[in-house]
Amino acid sequence: MKKRLALICCIISCMLVMAGCSFSLVKTNDKFDQKVLEDNTDSFVKSWFEYDFESAVTDYAGQLDDETLSQYKDSKKLRDKYGKYDKKDDSSLTITTDTATVTETVLTDSGKKLVFSVTYDEDGNTVSWNVDEYKTKGEIMGKAGLNTVMSMGIVFIVLIFIAVIIAQFKYIGNAQNRKKETEPVVEPVPEVPAVVEEEDLTDDLELVAVITAAIAAASENECTDGLIIRSIIRK
Repeated sequence: MKKRLALICCIISCMLVMAGCSFSLVKTNDKFDQKVLEDNTDSFVKSWFEYDFESAVTDYAGQLDDETLSQYKDSKKLRDKYGKYDKKDDSSLTITTDTATVTETVLTDSGKKLVFSVTYDEDGNTVSWNVDEYKTKGEIMGKAGLNTVMSMGIVFIVLIFIAVIIAQFKYIGNAQNRKKETEPVVEPVPEVPAVVEEEDLTDDLELVAVITAAIAAASENECTDGLIIRSIIRK
């Protein structure tokens, strides 16, 4: 038990040290001046509302990459939808070890809001920028919940589909068994044992006796002792 508590304390200590290091890196980076970055972002936002994106897309279509070209087209659509710049509603700064991002919420003359995110490097140069429609926390949570429900629904549909496929396996097995039952069974033909015919030696014995008597008469020796007939060849 003591070992577990000691291990948990060590893990918590390491997490706190890492968090402290990250916090110190963010806060001790004094190359970023919040006031300067916010002023630069204000100028960028105002110039965004005045920039002619349509002409830029037409004149520099061959020189712009696909990402920048798409960003310009989306910016034109957003500006046509939300109208002109009215005032700055809110601003926040996020600093990392080598970049700083200013997030600014702007109110337009249509009464709607846009969110600008501009990222700067250590020299204060603009690295990237993005413009999104402003959404309340309720809208964000609602969209996140909808995405969660849709994801879970897709997972359940896939699982149900797999379960249906697995359930069909038994019907496939039954169909194969029925097919085997309907096929005619070819019974093997039993082997008939070969009948060995016994040789009838009666005639041969009589023949041997006759031949033996004939040989004895021809040799002028009526005694047949010691006379052995080994084979008889018919011609």
